[in-house]
Amino acid sequence: MLVKYRTLPSITAQNFLDDIVGILDGSITSTAGLSAGADTTNSAFSGTYPTSQLTKVAAGTYTFSKIHSVDTNYTHYFRLAFSGTTVTTFTVAQGYTSGTDTLLNSVAHTVNVSPSAYQSHDQFPAAINIVMNSKCVYFSSLTSGIGFGLFDIGANGITNTYTSNMLMAFVKPTANTFNIPYAYVLNGGLSGYTSLSGNITNLELPKLVSNANDQGVIVENPVFLSHASQGHQSCGVYGLFKLGRGVIASDVYYNTSGVTRLTSFDYAVPADG
Repeated sequence: MLVKYRTLPSITAQNFLDDIVGILDGSITSTAGLSAGADTTNSAFSGTYPTSQLTKVAAGTYTFSKIHSVDTNYTHYFRLAFSGTTVTTFTVAQGYTSGTDTLLNSVAHTVNVSPSAYQSHDQFPAAINIVMNSKCVYFSSLTSGIGFGLFDIGANGITNTYTSNMLMAFVKPTANTFNIPYAYVLNGGLSGYTSLSGNITNLELPKLVSNANDQGVIVENPVFLSHASQGHQSCGVYGLFKLGRGVIASDVYYNTSGVTRLTSFDYAVPADG
């Protein structure tokens, strides 16, 4: 489900909190459920809420569980912290203890995402977009200059051998970075489970896939996470693709099953210029 969440100048901290939590826990699935501080005219809900994937697990804190889209034995957690009309931190955790409301093996990330209240002179009011599906929970805000989320990742030789590895990652495409709070590392004194951080990567050459009628080309450029302390073994990131460094788009459009796409091609700039 994609939620385009827009706000009015009159929004309060409680309005904002209620809207964000309601969108995430599935209690708000249309503009009719938004608070009085939301700009329902310019907000929109598309798609279906992933009911079997996300659950709010704590009454006292804004903590949510997420089930992995492929390896359904894996459930990981994220928690939001608010200050006024701002989501200040997005904490990702491998596990959770309900009795004490405690996150296990967690890392908090400063995000500072907040709405930009609609003004009459704004032709395109922008605030927060939220994507929720079986593979991710993702926030994007042009006005806050940030995109971030919790994404499912695939297993590799390390994560198959050391099965306590977290199979989700905090990914921040706007900074080209990732963090996995609990993963096995091979390096001597560091050998054991620890937090991994690094840069996201992609294939050197994007995969070009023709549509059913060969009327256009879809560029598939999947994102991978890799870290030296795991022997450079890569994990694929489910549902996340990366644009080329230099993309030229033509004016050719085509439509398949109600989805309109624009054809494009990528030219790679050599590392030496």
